[in-house]
Order: sequence, then structure tokens, then C-alpha cells
Amino acid sequence: MDGLCPGEFAMRIGMVTQWYEPEPGAAAHPTAIARALASRGHDVRVLTGFPSYPNGRVYPGYRMTWRQREARDGLQLMRVPDVPSHDDSAWRRAASLTSFALSATAHVRWLRDADVCLTYLTPATVGLASLRLHRAAGVPFVLYVQDLWPESVTASGFIGDPRVAHAAERVIARGLAALYRRAHGVAAISPSMAATLQARGAPRVRCVPNWIDEHIFAPALPPSRPELDPARTWMMYAGGIGDVQGLDTVIRAVARAAVSRPTVALALVGDGVAVPRLRALAASLGVEDRVVFMGPRPMSQMPTLMAQAASQVVSLKNLPLFSGTIPSKVQASFACERLVVCAVAGDAATVVRDAGGLTVPPEDVSSLAQAFVEVASMSAARRDELGRQARRYYLEHLGAGSGAAALEGMLEDAVNGRGEGGRRG
Repeated sequence: MDGLCPGEFAMRIGMVTQWYEPEPGAAAHPTAIARALASRGHDVRVLTGFPSYPNGRVYPGYRMTWRQREARDGLQLMRVPDVPSHDDSAWRRAASLTSFALSATAHVRWLRDADVCLTYLTPATVGLASLRLHRAAGVPFVLYVQDLWPESVTASGFIGDPRVAHAAERVIARGLAALYRRAHGVAAISPSMAATLQARGAPRVRCVPNWIDEHIFAPALPPSRPELDPARTWMMYAGGIGDVQGLDTVIRAVARAAVSRPTVALALVGDGVAVPRLRALAASLGVEDRVVFMGPRPMSQMPTLMAQAASQVVSLKNLPLFSGTIPSKVQASFACERLVVCAVAGDAATVVRDAGGLTVPPEDVSSLAQAFVEVASMSAARRDELGRQARRYYLEHLGAGSGAAALEGMLEDAVNGRGEGGRRG
């Protein structure tokens, strides 16, 4: 990636994110952002948590302490504690999100010498640290919004009691309105999300789609000794395996598709709270022999794993809040030249369709089964051709170069005072 151009200047960028490498999947995106900005000549420091995604346990080699300094890829990190939890308990999840927000706020003065702060806003509670830094040291901040709150808490069923959910929605909405007013810029990952944020009063909103680590996610060949039976036509889902992914629909679709195309099979790469339930579902449908749970894998292995599958599956439940999201597995699949079958409504479906992939309505077993049959009916050459088309689309519309340049411009505007948020003191 190109460095600074004439007339540009190196910035000291503080970044606040609850997620960072070595965490996989969507949690790895903040790492790609930090590396991209550093490669453009900026000094990037990252305030983050201890790695625990997706299973809610701190990774081997790390021990939860009040703070831990770390150097990774030439970047300085400070890890601060939280209550690790990624299970289906609303109270434990709330404790995790709140505890990191409080820890980050307590340590955010580590970034007081930054020219600007980039806040990776998922969860939205991370914004508390940015507000504290702005008030204490006058550092302007830009928000990179990854999902819509309060919907991510209320509409997803995260809070079961409707009265509690309604009260939480009002409190979160008021807090976010204050956060948006003080921000010097707001980046959204999709056009629909950008429009929603503008309608809610967020200033200076710009659409900046997520990208992935292009040093890792690139075309690869299957290994000489594949893990997956090459006689089968594998659909692969890689990512968090929770309740909102709608993977019960995917398993049911595989069972239905296998009636007419017996080679169809499914590989699930990842971990999450839904794994036991999905194993039981596969057994009840009599397809446990064609639904393989591969467990979590390092990102470095993913291109080779993905090369063993005929298509990559992107799936979410049919909830309005997902119409404005583009799961990071879309970009990862495109970059690896893989054909995508998308069962997500809204912007994700538009992107996949434009890139030559297959799209079906979310939670529609029949349509998804038909898509799997279509993939299995294609020649390998045709699937490869569609994969190359997807990569071309990624490089033109979603790549790190354009995304990092857009964020860089927003950060420069914040430093130069071209935003309307609070001024540096």
C-alpha cells in the first residue's frame, strides 16, 4: 500500500477497539485497519481487550491483568481487562461490554498525545472511552460504526423482557445521540447504515465498507491432502456460530438439497453457543455424516480451507437490523476468489449479487437448498470464473486501499478542525 503523498502529514492515531488479533473473523477487522493506517505512514497505538472471542475464554499465552503492553507488527498495544463472555446469557454479555468500556475509559489517557482517535464502534459502549479522551485531553474522535444500536441489543432478542428492552432502547438511543453530536466524523460500513445514521442526526457520515487483511486473504490452492472429501460438493460457513447467524436454516437446506444432489455437504468452521444445538439438529435430520464441524481455525489457514469448498455461505436471521450490514466473510470470500451464496437481506445481498454470487431471502430453506443445488450443478471452471469475478469486485469496490484512504481523510479532517464536533482544547 502506498505511503503518504505530498501535502499529507503523519498523524498520531489512537485506536480504541474491544477486539483485536489474534481474535478471528469479524473481530480481526480492527487489526487490518490499524495495519493499513500504519502502512500509510501514521503512528498508530491501539487500546484493546484481552483476546477471548469467540468462546469467551482468554487465549493461552495471555493472563488477565490491569493492563498489559504489547508490541505487534510494529504497533504499540495496551490490553485492558474485561469480563470475557460470548455466551447466550444477557447479563454476562452486558457485563463483558460494560466492563471493557469502563476499563478502556480508565486507561484512555494512554492515548492523550494522539492527534485523533479512531473508535471501532462495536459494541457502542466503546464510545464512552472516546468521550472521556476528548473531554480530558481535547483529542477529536471519529466513529467507525459496525452495527446499529440499540437494535443490536433489542431487536436481536439479546434482552428477553420487553419492558427491559424498551427501557434499554431509550437509554442507549439517548447516549448514542450525545456521542454522535460530539464526534468529528462517523463512518458506516454500508449505504443503508449511513442513511440510517444520518436520519438519526449523526453528522458528517460517510460510507466506508470494511476490508480484510489482504496479506492473509488471497487466492489459494487446495492442499495436496485435503481435510474435506473431494468427492463431495462442500458448502462452507466460516465465522461465529451463534443464534443470529440462522445456521439452522443452512443445515436444513443442505438436507433438502442432498435429496436431489447427494454430493452436497456442509463444513462449519468456527465456534459459538449454537454448536451443540446445531449438532443435534443435524443428527435429527439424519445428515450428521454430511455436516462437519471443523472448529475454530487460525486466519492463516482460512484461504486453504476455503479453497476446498465449492462456495462460501453467508447467513443471518431475517431481522431488519441486518439489512444494513455486510458481514466480513463476504470480503474475505471475494478476496480469496470464492463463489458466495448469500442468505442475508439488504446491502449484503446487493454486493454479492453485483459480484456474481447467488442470493436468497434469509431463513428460506427452500430457496437456499435450490442455490446449493445450483452450485453443485456448476462445473468447477464456472465456479472458478465466478470466484475471479468476485475478487475483481472486491479490489475495485471494497479493498484496503480505498477504505484506508477514506478513513485517513476523515481523520485528517478531524485533526484540521473541519468537523463540527468539540474542538481540541
